[in-house]
Amino acid sequence: SYICPGSVNTEFGGDTISQTKAWQLQPEDISEALLGILRHDPRSLPSKIEIRPSKPPIR
Repeated sequence: SYICPGSVNTEFGGDTISQTKAWQLQPEDISEALLGILRHDPRSLPSKIEIRPSKPPIR
């Protein structure tokens, strides 16, 4: 299974977790997706989950 997240508010890549990035997904959002896969019935295989922020900033 693949989890393909959009922008996540983490320290990955040298960034810091910031309130100004509140529009981004939180690490807990990705953890919930992972738990959903792990708890999924073995009769089926979720192969790809894409998660994007619901309200990205307007550019």
